[in-house]
Amino acid sequence: MSTGIAAAYAALVFLLFSLPSGRMLDFADRRYQRGLKALPAVGLGILLARAVFFGIGLAATMAFVRVMPSGMALARIVACVVIVIAVLKGFSGLKRPFPGADNDNIAKPRPLRSIWQGMRCRDGAARETALAAAVLMLFVGASTANLETAEMLAVAHLAASVSALLLYAAFARPVLARLNQRQYAARRERVARLLRSGLPRVSARFRNKDAA
Repeated sequence: MSTGIAAAYAALVFLLFSLPSGRMLDFADRRYQRGLKALPAVGLGILLARAVFFGIGLAATMAFVRVMPSGMALARIVACVVIVIAVLKGFSGLKRPFPGADNDNIAKPRPLRSIWQGMRCRDGAARETALAAAVLMLFVGASTANLETAEMLAVAHLAASVSALLLYAAFARPVLARLNQRQYAARRERVARLLRSGLPRVSARFRNKDAA
């Protein structure tokens, strides 16, 4: 496998890992609430989980390529469909609320618990494994299903994973701060409409926050 193909694999993986999945949203929440000190343990958990899915996907892909090389064309079509679905689901995650933007009660991080939080399969183990195998299917061929290819893909996968985490670590706080302001402004507007409507029963909590 050439360096260019490995770089293309890393670029695609970076794109997919940068989508707002359950893992990355949790990572962003902790960056927003606890700062950089909470990120190493959670990030390590995410890297470990993704390494496991990568290993399973790589083993399945290489086994398929060696056993059924004639089915590569169909397998790659299916892989493209899986990737497109993953991208669409990732962008749909933008419509979900960011819990950290309206929550300041995230528990104080503990290393082992934070690692486990990063490893938890928020998006489904089967779906993450299928996505890993689908991406690998586009880059592994009958002539490249060997140890050297596996090593290059592993390095590219790790680089893409770390890069996606660094991206979220750098931009999660300002983005969530902006979302927090917008959500708070929208909430105040809804409460103001309720108060103006003259409804007899409006939460005292909302009244107090609006007055503040």
